Amino acid sequence: MINIRPFREEDNDALLNIEKLCPQGNEEYAMVIDKGPDITARYELYDNWEIRVAEKDATAVGWIGWTIKQGTDEPYLYIAEVMVHPDHRRQGIAVELVREAERAAAEVKASHIYSYVYEPNEAFMNLFDKMGYMREKNIQVISMSAYKKEDVKAGYELERINPEDIHEAVKLLNDYYHGNTHFTPFSTESFRDYAEKILGYGLENFIVAKWKGHIVACAGLWDTSVLMEVTYTKEPMMWKFMTNTYGILRHFVSMPRIPGEGEVCKLHSIVDHAFEQEHSHAMEDILKYCNNLMYDTNCEFFGAYTDPDDPIIGIMKKFKPMYEKLYLYAKPISGKVPDFNRMHVDCRDTIL
Repeated sequence: MINIRPFREEDNDALLNIEKLCPQGNEEYAMVIDKGPDITARYELYDNWEIRVAEKDATAVGWIGWTIKQGTDEPYLYIAEVMVHPDHRRQGIAVELVREAERAAAEVKASHIYSYVYEPNEAFMNLFDKMGYMREKNIQVISMSAYKKEDVKAGYELERINPEDIHEAVKLLNDYYHGNTHFTPFSTESFRDYAEKILGYGLENFIVAKWKGHIVACAGLWDTSVLMEVTYTKEPMMWKFMTNTYGILRHFVSMPRIPGEGEVCKLHSIVDHAFEQEHSHAMEDILKYCNNLMYDTNCEFFGAYTDPDDPIIGIMKKFKPMYEKLYLYAKPISGKVPDFNRMHVDCRDTIL
């Protein structure tokens, strides 16, 4: 008999142990995510969150976590993760956990539910397919190696944001993401509160590029390693091929480094980026600036999660990145699924 109940603090260690037994992927490649000592840390980035635990014979065997977000017109629900102990799979536990989230969404009249699935995580995709969720979009995951210092020379003034400039950066962000699904425009106050609430982020890590005194590009450099470390238990075959190729070329020129199987990766993320289209070089300079910060502190890997049509992808190609995908799945609840043609990726959702 499976009982589903609210999370209790004493569940923490059991849930962390289950997560380590559940690599995201398949027999070809998979990764393990380590969220450190506190399972709730990633949820505390949000204003409204819930964890429900599935127990069998008074032992935790799985859980689901979600947050309810308030859109411009109606709420919607994001499923952050569904985990079931490998010894207790194929018993309908994951289905019951997702139904808990659907009931919570119905109670608040959420228009829809959505979630991200790592590209090779076939078990999760099969679960969503079975429950009537539709794959709506691919989200691009871009990873870069700070393997050398970059020459920043485009002539823009780069600095960490001053409090008096927040309103100008917010306007740039709101213009850049205007009309994107799941984007709620910021105010000066809401952006400040949002950035300061995210562990490892904060306004001290928000960079702006100015041209003739005006902000024309901006981005945050978020140290996501304080919430998540990643290990590839099975490295993608393409990455292995690239490792061998780069290993040969490295004798002649500096080349990006690729993490090996079993290596713990401490990641930083480029978040809340925006730029005026005629100043794409300003965005490139910010990326170079962030690269050099990473290089100087011996932190090698950084990247971004973004809509595949975001113009920043063309700029990031210059940094010889590696690519992966997340699949966005969604299901209508009290309304209908929105048009995901152009998507804003909430950086908080990328702590998988």
